[in-house]
Amino acid sequence: MKIFFHHKYGRPVRFFLVGIWNTLFGFGLFTLLYLFLKPHFEVRYFAYTSAQIVSLSLAYLNAFICHKYITFRSPVRGKGILFEFVRFCMTNAATALFDLIGMPLLVEVFHWRPIAAAALIMPSHGIISYFAHSYFSFRKQTSSVHAA
Repeated sequence: MKIFFHHKYGRPVRFFLVGIWNTLFGFGLFTLLYLFLKPHFEVRYFAYTSAQIVSLSLAYLNAFICHKYITFRSPVRGKGILFEFVRFCMTNAATALFDLIGMPLLVEVFHWRPIAAAALIMPSHGIISYFAHSYFSFRKQTSSVHAA
């Protein structure tokens, strides 16, 4: 198994496995929160949007940790982690916006159930995320040569 993860396709495989884990984590969290919040809101939009915002936030934090240490094995430590996290958040901002626009569109316009809409939307941006995180969020830093 160790050889498999060090193969030239190891990083895409790790990304895929972390993506599956994070999708299940986020979807499970969304489902639990939505089912918990649904009886407390008269307007269904507030229940699924609140569940979506909380689950996305926690799923993105989970994804950052897993991608940093498992997928990309980033060696960055100390204050540099903050810069990686900011780049990671910037990369995910577009997909979060897509999620927050797509969910009401599918639910309110096309009359999908919120859980079915989340099942379609949440995993839909994996390929874009892989390249964005590879070349922006966790890109290898070039070391500059300092003259003494």
